[in-house]
This record gives sequence, structure tokens and C-alpha cells, in this order.
Amino acid sequence: MAQIPISNPVSEAIDHLGGDKAVAKRAGLKTTWAVTKWRTKLPAERTIWLAKETGFIYTPHILNPVIYPNPKDGLPTKKKTRS
Repeated sequence: MAQIPISNPVSEAIDHLGGDKAVAKRAGLKTTWAVTKWRTKLPAERTIWLAKETGFIYTPHILNPVIYPNPKDGLPTKKKTRS
């Protein structure tokens, strides 16, 4: 299956969840400032969290391929077994 290129997967994941304000609220942040910065550089410690919040529609590999180079990296075991 061919992968569809995503221009900015982090921004798309944030938008998928309702935008900066909604993601900040989910993350327990007081302001949207940090989430706005994630659009250009997602902190490594937030990669799994963001993937999980999207139901792994956006995988850790898609969100941060440098840290998660294998497409199955960071996925829960039950997600790894699905093809």
C-alpha cells in the first residue's frame, strides 16, 4: 500500500483533535502557546501522547520519523499485529 505524503503531520494531528485550544486542554496545559510551537517542532516526549490521542491514526513514525524510524515503532502491541 502506497503512503500518501502528509505536508505537516503534526499540524494535521492537532487539527484532527480540534485545534490548539482543544489539544492544550487535553494535555492539561494552561495556554495554547506550547501546542502552537509543536506545529513546527514536536517534543519527543509528546510524540506517543499525540499519537495515542488520535487513536494512532497519526503514528509515532508519521509524527516523528527521526525518533521512530520504523513504521511500527511506538505502536501498542495490538496495533503492530494488524496489517
